[in-house]
Amino acid sequence: MIEFIQDQDLELQKLLFQTPALVTLYEVSHRGVKHLDPVEEKQATIYLTVICNQGPEKFKDFFKEVKKTFKHYLHALNEDLPGEAERRRAEIEKRLRPVKKFIAQLPESHQTSFRDALFGFATHTRSVVGDTLESVILPFISDNLRKIEDERLHRIL
Repeated sequence: MIEFIQDQDLELQKLLFQTPALVTLYEVSHRGVKHLDPVEEKQATIYLTVICNQGPEKFKDFFKEVKKTFKHYLHALNEDLPGEAERRRAEIEKRLRPVKKFIAQLPESHQTSFRDALFGFATHTRSVVGDTLESVILPFISDNLRKIEDERLHRIL
């Protein structure tokens, strides 16, 4: 995977390395606050470690590189992005458009694996901090809650 990235211009390379942090912040923004909860950060970092060690072989080098700058990007982007949730989400979606285009150019098997790996950041962050309605009650009402949330993420990637 890393060779696909090295063939891209420097701006896109940087954006690709920021993408896990952007996806994490996108998911956090549903709470409507700019503050990144330490538990959310920790959970995203744990997921990053897991994917570095147990993820698809073709992405391990990429995620090992991401791990070196993840916390830096997470905090820098958190400060840089708008505070209001809707504006924040819109800005993240805008920033991720070149990533979506890049992913679409990958071989199909790489597309699916890479998207799944990125969605993992949202899934792990979402499972830690969420309101009671979203995390406890709705899963009993609707088995499709995860599908609804994932569809929202599919728009941006």
